[in-house]
Amino acid sequence: MKYPNWKGIVLGLLLGLSGHLDASELKIAYFAQDPPSIVPLSPAFDPDSYTVIAQIFDGLVYLDLNGHFQPGLATSWQPLTDTRWVFRLRRGVKFHNGEDFNAQAVKFTFDYILNPENQAGNNWIFSSLESVETVPQDPYVVIFNTKFPDGLFLNRLNLFSSICPPKYIQEHGIEHFQQYPVGTGPYQFESWLSNQSIRLKKNPNYWQKGLPHIDYLNYVIVKTNDWLAGFEDGTLDFIPNLSGNNTGKLMRQSVNQARIIKRPVLASYFVLLKNQGALASLDVRKALNHAINKDDIIRFADFGNALPMSSIGKSGEFGANPQLTPYEYSPRKARTLLKNSGVTLPIKLKALVADTAVPAAKIIQQNLKVIGVDLTLEIVSRTEWSNRVVIHKIKTGQRPDYDMVINFVDNPMFNLAFHAGLFLESGSPWSLLDSPEFDKRFTYALQVVDLSEHEKRLQALDKYVHDNALLLFTTQKIITAAVRKKFDITEYNTTGHLNYEVLTRAKVVESE
Repeated sequence: MKYPNWKGIVLGLLLGLSGHLDASELKIAYFAQDPPSIVPLSPAFDPDSYTVIAQIFDGLVYLDLNGHFQPGLATSWQPLTDTRWVFRLRRGVKFHNGEDFNAQAVKFTFDYILNPENQAGNNWIFSSLESVETVPQDPYVVIFNTKFPDGLFLNRLNLFSSICPPKYIQEHGIEHFQQYPVGTGPYQFESWLSNQSIRLKKNPNYWQKGLPHIDYLNYVIVKTNDWLAGFEDGTLDFIPNLSGNNTGKLMRQSVNQARIIKRPVLASYFVLLKNQGALASLDVRKALNHAINKDDIIRFADFGNALPMSSIGKSGEFGANPQLTPYEYSPRKARTLLKNSGVTLPIKLKALVADTAVPAAKIIQQNLKVIGVDLTLEIVSRTEWSNRVVIHKIKTGQRPDYDMVINFVDNPMFNLAFHAGLFLESGSPWSLLDSPEFDKRFTYALQVVDLSEHEKRLQALDKYVHDNALLLFTTQKIITAAVRKKFDITEYNTTGHLNYEVLTRAKVVESE
């Protein structure tokens, strides 16, 4: 009788266990509940989803931490005409399932996005795109045709041009792909335990040699109020957006464990308005802006980590108008404007608020009460907010039944046109506004490829948004992130988004 080699089996198990124990894992606090999706070809279109998507998938180009374009799956690009661009693709790249990346994958991805029947959430982002062509002579060249000269074209490709595997999707179906995503990115999908965690593992064959450094990314799904305790007890290693009042607590409780990262970023509490009822009146919208005490938001919501905003543009953002000044905090002016508007007081308004924007929303609620505006807040998770606002509009074509919607949002495109279009253009899945005049001005700002002229037009658009009080203007965030000292994450993205580079370049610097 032949006996098994128990010595070899035990040794193998021990070696395997040792390898697992030595693996590095970064545990990230970003979700309070499951995100809407972690693939780019879904109806979801929200910042949270793309935080994971950016690790599983690569785009053609990307913006680095300081807002400069870098080659991704495209090694070079150039305009052939004002409406025609050629991209040369990276050779030798494979999807996580072994499928080859090439021009057919690029065309498949964009054909899917552009087909309205698929209801892809990023369809709106590529509204300027007419078609994508392959070149029979070279499987690593693609040509993009736009409907008009588009000053935002390259920015659109950052983050939102995540390329998907055509054969895998054709063989298994889009629903399978949404559950088991496959990309070319630095991390591969490993597991998603509903409302517990999303775990990614290092792609050993990533085309950027030497990256990523950390073996596993674990997005731990935990309520925002529990992030601080999670860091203290070791459940969490990285909190990318730590509320200001928790910074001092964390440093007191975890003084030997935490490192704090701060940076002004292109992110804000955005208050989107539906221009109907009382909010159809310019005097009312201006009154509401004069009623908002931005110093209170900076002090009590951001604990000093913010700057007042004048319009939709932010400091350091391409296209922001530097000549604008914030609306003066003046309840007296606000009451005068309300009186001139002829509306009956009290004005009753209803707002849907994402949980990460609650402190600012409550300050706004109290500010408006002083001038005779009763604002009811319905507070939900960011995922539920996306379901009720973004996915609702994508699927039904209808704006949600709220006077305002409030969320904390960053700008992954680095260009003012992203937020201007996302929040205010009538065709956007986020927008509550229906303004043909704004739509016309927005389109005009886009339809130029000369960057200096594009910037000039965006600054004029920023002034129009300010003068017409199309939003309630709040504050620009100085992001505060906390990372466990054993990990080397020293810089945050200027766009405010937890992007590809922040996590892919993170390192383990010491063992605990």
